[in-house]
Amino acid sequence: MSSLAELMLDHSSQMMLAVDPATLRILLINRPVTLTLGYSREQLAEMSITDIESSLQDVFYWEDVHNGQYQEIDEQEGLYRCADETMLSVMKSVRVITHEGAPLILVSARDTRYELQMEDALEQTLSQLRATLESTGNGILVVDWQGSITNMNRLASNMWGIPDELLRERDDAAILEFIASRVTDSDLCRARLRATVDSADTEDLYRLADGRVFECRSHPQYMGERIVGRVFAYSDITERTLAEEALRESRDRLEDRVRERTAELERANATLQAEKRHQETLIRKLETAQNQLLQSEKMASIGQLAAGVAHEINNPVGFVNSNLGTLQRYSEDLLRLLAAYEGAEGSLNAAQQADIARVKEDIDAAYLRDDIGDLLRESLDGLQRVRRIVQDLKDFSHVGKGERELANLEAGLESTLNVVWHELKYKADVVKEYGKLPELECIPSQLNQVFMNLLVNAAHAIETHGRITLRTGFDDDFVWVEVEDTGKGIRPEHLSRIFDPFFTTKEVGKGTGLGLSLSYGIVKRHQGHIEVTSELGKGAVFRVVLPRHPAAETEIETESPA
Repeated sequence: MSSLAELMLDHSSQMMLAVDPATLRILLINRPVTLTLGYSREQLAEMSITDIESSLQDVFYWEDVHNGQYQEIDEQEGLYRCADETMLSVMKSVRVITHEGAPLILVSARDTRYELQMEDALEQTLSQLRATLESTGNGILVVDWQGSITNMNRLASNMWGIPDELLRERDDAAILEFIASRVTDSDLCRARLRATVDSADTEDLYRLADGRVFECRSHPQYMGERIVGRVFAYSDITERTLAEEALRESRDRLEDRVRERTAELERANATLQAEKRHQETLIRKLETAQNQLLQSEKMASIGQLAAGVAHEINNPVGFVNSNLGTLQRYSEDLLRLLAAYEGAEGSLNAAQQADIARVKEDIDAAYLRDDIGDLLRESLDGLQRVRRIVQDLKDFSHVGKGERELANLEAGLESTLNVVWHELKYKADVVKEYGKLPELECIPSQLNQVFMNLLVNAAHAIETHGRITLRTGFDDDFVWVEVEDTGKGIRPEHLSRIFDPFFTTKEVGKGTGLGLSLSYGIVKRHQGHIEVTSELGKGAVFRVVLPRHPAAETEIETESPA
């Protein structure tokens, strides 16, 4: 044998054995024989084929060959004895060939151990699949792409009542037509059974002629990426459907009763809504009265305090001012008399003049004459400042004035600044940038309270020493007052809450959290709003914006939300 032929045989996937029919000796083998069976070439050269093929049918076959009865074999199962005495399952074929005028038996065999294992695994899988199909609660029907039934469990045949004759004959087309004929909408069912290569899932409700209702779900069956059929799953939902229909009828009756009751309730609700609107109107009036009372009480307390302080201060200030005025006149008269005496000094003797000169020198008469007038003027100026402070207290509180009136906001801001000056003078420099506001119809005492809260908060926001800027401005529709500080600013997460009642970032005991809330309410009642901008660490700006032409109070109440 040529080396090329031997190389080709050695690389064959099957075992190849050449056997002498006369002696049954193994004449030639390829490499897979030694690898698969475990014999060496030398051992095989000393063996006969029956040493390897030792089953009873193989022994009979080779006896016939030895006797000259040659028979070719195609794909026959057999057992080969291996070198380790184990038996190997093979699938063999036998051919009779002629070599140099003499017959020769050529045996080709392949190892089928893995094929048998795969067949066993496949059989087990199919068995599990059949058991699953039979145990499922749905009727299962599997149709391949050619329209043939490849599987159907007993529940499906029982559900559809397929005759035994059709099942025995395995007439798939007749069975599928029988199923379609039992559905009232036969065309739909027939179309679904024929659309076996459709890639979409379907879900249908079939009503049968006998009154039952089936739910049908179908899915494509894939082999790799190719659709090879379709799986239909049928569920008998007759009881559920009947229950749902009964429930719908009951629901319809109940809805009729509900509509009747709803009509009655709507009539009652209309009455309640009218009463509710009346109550809401009363509540709004009560809230308005309560807020007004709160503000009135606060301002009345401040006004009473201011009035008391003014009364207590005005009495001594009055007589001190009167006495200082009288004292100023007396001093002027005395100075005029002293000037007359000085004019008559020349008529006195030398000793008298010396005594007078010594007294003048002791009391520094020239300085007294100049300083006594300055002292009296400064004292009168100080009394005037005291009287202005008292007047600012009165202007700030506006005792007894709770009605709207035309007022100058800049004057109110000045009065408020004087009242809270003790809070500001050691903390900040106050810069005024007034825009000469026109008079505005408002309740001055309430807006003064807003200015006071903003000024005090600005002072508290400054930790050491800073600047507070007061700005005013106006246009055709609005006036505004700004209070800007160079304090520590407001955190972004606090900006949306600063007007909430009782919200405060101050230490415990240093703030109630009501100042800005009350200010917000006052400005809102004046139909205005408060704008806030702040940068953490650099300060904040509060702008009070008020309309120059506010709507009437009756209009506000009408437009306010319920």
